[in-house]
Amino acid sequence: MKIIYGITKSNFGGAQRYVFDLATEAKKKGHEVAVMCGGDGILAEKLREASVRVISIPNMKREISLLDELRSFHFIFRTLMEERPALFHTNSSKIGGIGNLAARLAGVKKIIFTAHGWAFNEPRPWRQKILIKFFTWMTIVLAHKTICVSEKTREDVSWIFIKNKLTVIHNGIKEFELKKRETTGFTVGTIAELHRVKGLDILLLAWSEFVKKRGGKLVIIGEGEERENLENKANLLDILDSVEFKGRVENAREHLKDFDIFVLSSRSEALPYVLLEAGMAELPVIATRVGGIPEIVESGTTGILVTPENHQEILSSLILLYEDESLRKRLGSELKKKILEDFSKEKVVEKTFNLYLPDSRTL
Repeated sequence: MKIIYGITKSNFGGAQRYVFDLATEAKKKGHEVAVMCGGDGILAEKLREASVRVISIPNMKREISLLDELRSFHFIFRTLMEERPALFHTNSSKIGGIGNLAARLAGVKKIIFTAHGWAFNEPRPWRQKILIKFFTWMTIVLAHKTICVSEKTREDVSWIFIKNKLTVIHNGIKEFELKKRETTGFTVGTIAELHRVKGLDILLLAWSEFVKKRGGKLVIIGEGEERENLENKANLLDILDSVEFKGRVENAREHLKDFDIFVLSSRSEALPYVLLEAGMAELPVIATRVGGIPEIVESGTTGILVTPENHQEILSSLILLYEDESLRKRLGSELKKKILEDFSKEKVVEKTFNLYLPDSRTL
């Protein structure tokens, strides 16, 4: 069949990795595949290298602009009318809303939306949250089926008229190559886009108290609009000499063995790929108790869960793991076992492609 995937941005975060995996697998299975995305970033480059057709959406950006949204809607509608795909699979909230409406009007027979997290769970004014919830509900109404990447993601939107449209398919990965360790000394690390929702300001607070008595290095891999603010905060906390902002690193997950502990301090998540990757590298993880993270990490068994916004809990967890190397090894080993059993890429592909079948129920 002809399948078109849609996603708002063409950087290479978790949602983009998901689209890349599905698009390349669909192509291997003999389907005619294209990916519609905003911009011409890393996702677009990787797709072209894999011989997957890319359709760039002019004016499609993360920021809200009514004129740009109308232009994007017109482009998506016109493209779907010309392409006539059997399936349109959208990812991320903006293209989910605009794209699902365009697909309904264009008569696409099957529309699937994958929710990689809900914007209303991010720190926002309550009026914005109410508006976002309404548009989220409309996005799901317009789709024939919505994939939630965690049980918590589904629970958050188990609302009237849409419950039967929701299904859970956890993210999954396969084993990947890990480079030999290059860092020396005790190293704590994270890989994240530098946005406020990732809670890196909280991690810096915890690190400022940890490093002054114990030493070590905090490595932050990733780029984003919060970089300057985070660097200024590290400077004010007088820890710049122990914090390394590495920016974007190609194939960052291959460098996970450089860390002794992995920390994810997010204020909101769905089911982050980066925790699955840290687990594959057998790292002990400290992560916030948000979204689907507790579906990956059982505190004390496969990692340590902490309260979001609470730097003291991150600090005490860092101290515990710093002082107990055997605990670090046990938590990392148990997390890898869980990921291999429950979060494989093969399961994601099989379950998702079952939804693509023409005889699967649509509403």
